[in-house]
Amino acid sequence: MYLIPIEELKKGDILLTSENSAISKVVRKSTKSDFSHAMLYVGNGSYIHSDAKGVHSGNLQRLLFDSADNVTVLRSECNSEVIDLACRFARSKIGTKYSVKSAINAKLRTSKKENENRQFCSRLVAQAYEYAGLMLVKDSSFCTPQEILNSKSTYQISCKVRKATDAEVNFASSENPLERQSAITNEILLKVRAVSKEDIQTLDQITQYVITHPEHDEEISKIYKESGYLTMWEYEVQKNAWRYDGELFLNLPLSDNELIEMAKLEKSSAKETLSRYKINLEQYFYINEVHKLEYSRVQFELYKKLVENTLDNINAVDYVLENS
Repeated sequence: MYLIPIEELKKGDILLTSENSAISKVVRKSTKSDFSHAMLYVGNGSYIHSDAKGVHSGNLQRLLFDSADNVTVLRSECNSEVIDLACRFARSKIGTKYSVKSAINAKLRTSKKENENRQFCSRLVAQAYEYAGLMLVKDSSFCTPQEILNSKSTYQISCKVRKATDAEVNFASSENPLERQSAITNEILLKVRAVSKEDIQTLDQITQYVITHPEHDEEISKIYKESGYLTMWEYEVQKNAWRYDGELFLNLPLSDNELIEMAKLEKSSAKETLSRYKINLEQYFYINEVHKLEYSRVQFELYKKLVENTLDNINAVDYVLENS
């Protein structure tokens, strides 16, 4: 099995992949491409893509390939603002259902109709960059991985895909908290659609709906409370307590150089995460001040806790860098 080392990628890179499965072979044959899937790398070991389970995030360390030829990496020559906007767009689509019809139509072009509230892999990537102001393809609504590969706005980079160690293969197949997160998110969306009778596909759309339909505030807030969404952070803090405690971090079984390098990566990731959480915290503070909703109150409390945890992470990192 093969993997892409995190240090090989930059935020905003596009991963085009293929598998040895029958479905992947059919897609590649029908689109006359070496690749059947597209993903957007959003930095710090995470990527976002759309597959049969909908739009969700993944961990690069859990992304293994049968062959080094099963993946290629594309990069665009654009500034960090464009990349940040593209990644923000992709994150905002998490939870959106996958559209089989649109994916098929991307090649056949039998219809010009687009369900804007659905996604498939290459549409997500192309629309993310279009939202940020960079046109990768002529028609972002209906495009294929091959069209992204042929885009004049991207270029192929030399990426050192390497064989995964036994430990890395074991980690990739171990329990994945992101799968639980995706399952909880999908459950929330399903139940909110039942309450609202509307085609709500993302968590942002839930927020918009509750603001305009406060009569459903209590019911939708209850859905969140019972789902486990508001306490998902507890699993991370318990499983990786070293991230939030400088002494535990400092005593990890690593060499000084490995520890410092790991601390630097942790700090980079935490600072970016903190920025995102603060934006959400401010948003729900404002909504709560204006609309006085139970929904906005519980969301504010959630992001307040996430900000506190991330600050603990940064403090633990600083402790390691100061004492190692």
